[in-house]
Amino acid sequence: MIIDSLLSADGLAVLMAVLLGCFVKGALGFGLPLIATPIMLLVLPLPEIVAILALPITIANIQQIWLNRKQWKILQQFWPLVTTSTLIMLIGAPLMVAIDSRLLGILIGLMIALHAILSSFPLRQFQNRSLAPKTMNRLIIPAGIASGILGSLTTIYSFPSLQLFMMMRIKKADLAMLLGVFLSLGYVALWLGISHAGFPVGDNLLLSALMLIPAMAGQQAGHLARRRISEITFRHIVHFALACAGFTLMIRGITSLI
Repeated sequence: MIIDSLLSADGLAVLMAVLLGCFVKGALGFGLPLIATPIMLLVLPLPEIVAILALPITIANIQQIWLNRKQWKILQQFWPLVTTSTLIMLIGAPLMVAIDSRLLGILIGLMIALHAILSSFPLRQFQNRSLAPKTMNRLIIPAGIASGILGSLTTIYSFPSLQLFMMMRIKKADLAMLLGVFLSLGYVALWLGISHAGFPVGDNLLLSALMLIPAMAGQQAGHLARRRISEITFRHIVHFALACAGFTLMIRGITSLI
């Protein structure tokens, strides 16, 4: 029965979403939920997506942590952000089972796309402006709070923490380690939250386990690709991926309201 489900149109959409999302994640250090969730929303409700992506996201991030384990010291600076966002999502995730978050998804997509565009093609008057390091350090906990709240409603909790990481110009190896911890703990919190709310996460456990195959394959391919990418090119790819994810979220939210 599970094989028949995978061979259906919905099953193939889930498979391709996970494969593509993990390739992007392997190349950039993030991207599985950002890329896979909008695709899967075409065929599945949000809580079910969380249940299916739980194992691929957790295992993919554990693999990412292991591959970048020498960069563990970056966590000394950002553990307050990771802890704050994780705790908020653990408490707030049950809300997504009952609340329609389409409008919030449109807003998140707009902000992600706007940040990506301005970061890739900054206006001349902003080119020489930057926040002081002390100011950005003060934003670490507020960014974690915002990510936790938005993640509780939409599962898209990389915003605005990822934007802060990019503004702070964290090196790509450090960023990969940081995102591995941040994203894995966050998704575990979401899974536990909807489970506590009564959503039958166990019904999707086998499908989630099967998604580990395309997840690991895509992750490894992306990781090999990342070794060939320069720092400047890497940042451009990050901004492009963010813009695509942002516009996808907005289009999906608008079409669902029409």
